[in-house]
Amino acid sequence: MISARETYKIYFEAESECVIMEWDGYSSSADFREGTELMLNTLIRHNASKVIASIKGMTLIGLEDQQWLNTTFLPRAIKFGLKQVAITKPDSYFTKVAVESISYKTDKSKLSINFFDNLTEAKKWLCDVEAYYQDGE
Repeated sequence: MISARETYKIYFEAESECVIMEWDGYSSSADFREGTELMLNTLIRHNASKVIASIKGMTLIGLEDQQWLNTTFLPRAIKFGLKQVAITKPDSYFTKVAVESISYKTDKSKLSINFFDNLTEAKKWLCDVEAYYQDGE
């Protein structure tokens, strides 16, 4: 495991070749950004391009953090190789609205984001996407 806090765990899973972020509960803006940066550092360290964001239990992403993701973090993450993000659907209505808004504003030609009911579906999609790109090359 790379890093764990009370509200998040960030680690690389060799089997699926992706970084997994597990979020639960409320994170302050500082913790949210710290965890997100740790995810990117883990992605870079493992030369990965896929992330699973397990956010079922996450309670909120503040407006300033949403803006930071769209304008600062995601463009930088894409430059470092982020290509696919699989997100487990959150229970919180406010988190659901936030991640859908972030996804809507993302350049789909540079980053593919999809939503799933569970980790199994998310991992399957990431494997299918990778196979598609390998076959297409």
